[in-house]
Amino acid sequence: MKNLLVGNGINIQFGGYENTNEAIIVRGIKALEKDNFPKHIILENTEDLVKLIGYLFMEFKYMMNDNYNEFTLSNEEQLCLDDMRKRYKNRKNLILSDVGFEDYYLIYDLFCHKNNIVNPEKFYIREAIKSFFIHSIFNDGNVNEIYKRYPERLKEFFEPFNNIFTTNYDENLGRFTGKTIYYLHGAFHVMDYKYNKNSFRNMLSNKAADNFNIDSNYYYLYSNVLTTYSGYSKNFSINQNQQANEVIEKMAEGYKNNIAIKKDVDSWKFTDNEILKNMYDSIILKVNNEDLRFEEQYPVNEFKSISGELKIVGLSPNNDTHIFEIINNNSNLKQVTYYYYDKTECEVVKNLLNNFTVEFLPVKNLWKEYR
Repeated sequence: MKNLLVGNGINIQFGGYENTNEAIIVRGIKALEKDNFPKHIILENTEDLVKLIGYLFMEFKYMMNDNYNEFTLSNEEQLCLDDMRKRYKNRKNLILSDVGFEDYYLIYDLFCHKNNIVNPEKFYIREAIKSFFIHSIFNDGNVNEIYKRYPERLKEFFEPFNNIFTTNYDENLGRFTGKTIYYLHGAFHVMDYKYNKNSFRNMLSNKAADNFNIDSNYYYLYSNVLTTYSGYSKNFSINQNQQANEVIEKMAEGYKNNIAIKKDVDSWKFTDNEILKNMYDSIILKVNNEDLRFEEQYPVNEFKSISGELKIVGLSPNNDTHIFEIINNNSNLKQVTYYYYDKTECEVVKNLLNNFTVEFLPVKNLWKEYR
């Protein structure tokens, strides 16, 4: 089997500067002043968002100092902070748009720990930051038009692959190749299950969709797009519904066959604990309809099951360690080729994929071959 994994490098190659990290941040800030900025979805007071991004950048500078370690609350956060320091330590005269937009999620979380900002405020502000970046990446739909700049010969490169996976959110690969594309981190055109009024989640008495009035003009802001600083966090979101389905299925079986479990579950019916109430609703619904499942929107199982050959194009090893971990643990893969943009990526990938003898090729030669 021939498998391909594609990252944002292809968008930068053929879409140009406007798909770079710098452009995403600068465009996002400029968009706050436009009449069509969806402040009714993201945040009414856009000045607060500008100030927050500025505060976070100033806080980023303090985070380069080891004294900030006291504000990490988990090993994962500490590892991500150490990694961020390593990536930026030799860079001088940094400006706000030099910091990776996904790094701002880590900066925000640590800023909240330091200043005792907790949920629900922490959650709502984080969602506003996420939507701010998604709106900018979407770029008024221009991000879906990049395939028109692909050279026709590039179809020869894509043709042999049995499976094409991507961490991108756009539709370019599907429109260009006509093939099925597996979106590992979601896609702009795929609605998140919690907004689908017919989903299992919205059959519970505490309906997630009740809190939202969906504006279809900004459909991409209701998508299942994943964006955060940590591979661990992305992995959690990717596997969340699969794990929930496994638990609910076991509990439903226990409810039908074990009197003690049935008694416990029934006691949750009138609880004030929202999690237990949702568990009760889910189990009872599952008992009455075995076909009900939380929608598993990310093709992680398909990715785990690939075999044979894998080529990786345009994917930075930063922030997506969970993907490299899946690859490294796949004993059915016989050959891995990584197309690098910068040679410094090779050593990082070599460490992440230490179960393989990875073939490293310069991506610029690939683009030249099919131009």
